[in-house]
Amino acid sequence: MKGWPTAAGLVQHYLDGSGKPVEVEPQQMMNDIPAFRKDVDGTLENDVRKRGDGPFTTEWSSTAPNPADGDRSMEWYYAPNHFQYRLVGEKQGDEIKYHVEVQKRYDWGIPSEHRATVSGGGPGPMGMDLEQADIAHLHTSGMAQDFDVSGSSGEMTARS
Repeated sequence: MKGWPTAAGLVQHYLDGSGKPVEVEPQQMMNDIPAFRKDVDGTLENDVRKRGDGPFTTEWSSTAPNPADGDRSMEWYYAPNHFQYRLVGEKQGDEIKYHVEVQKRYDWGIPSEHRATVSGGGPGPMGMDLEQADIAHLHTSGMAQDFDVSGSSGEMTARS
């Protein structure tokens, strides 16, 4: 209904129950999610630029879309929501060649994990209340399957 193929595709894959991993495109995610782009830029400035020359791999860091950033960011809010990323590459002087890797376990969790119900009074699709524990129960009952989401961007170059 909202025209969010990534969010719809991930839910459908969960319901299909194969548990097979799904690949996403980090470059597209950075284009669509300003908060992610800002976090990647921050990692470049506050971590990678302070390192010596040579190969590097940053630690995995958490990021998430900000729903206030618009419709494209909202799709990712309803797709993987929060996820992990890291930068891998090589630094030579002021030039950094790198790619971005992302990972996420697609599962619905339960309120005790501080996962909020998507409420009809809030941003929930079509105003529905979706209790996370009810959706998670589809996995525990064998009607759906959690799966891994990951991806790696092409090489990018940053210069100061």
